[in-house]
Amino acid sequence: MLNVVDFRERAQRSGEHERQPANADADIADLASRITSLHSRARGEIDSAVLMLDLAAQHAREIEKRMCGSSARKDFDEHIATIERLLQIAREMALKL
Repeated sequence: MLNVVDFRERAQRSGEHERQPANADADIADLASRITSLHSRARGEIDSAVLMLDLAAQHAREIEKRMCGSSARKDFDEHIATIERLLQIAREMALKL
């Protein structure tokens, strides 16, 4: 029969290609270290982005104080309030990282 598979032969061949356990442990440790580093870097970038957005919202509030016209000022205030709510959500999510 041509469809018969010799599992012993396959097992021996596949065993030859396996990595040494020490190398696998080193690879896992290296991977874990890289993941931790990337997580730390991503968190730092998120914190920086939130800070920059917070500063932008503060500047927008300063601009709002100088605006003339109550209608335009009210519209601007509503937009800033929306931005500040979203910014607060971003802060809360960043703390959970």
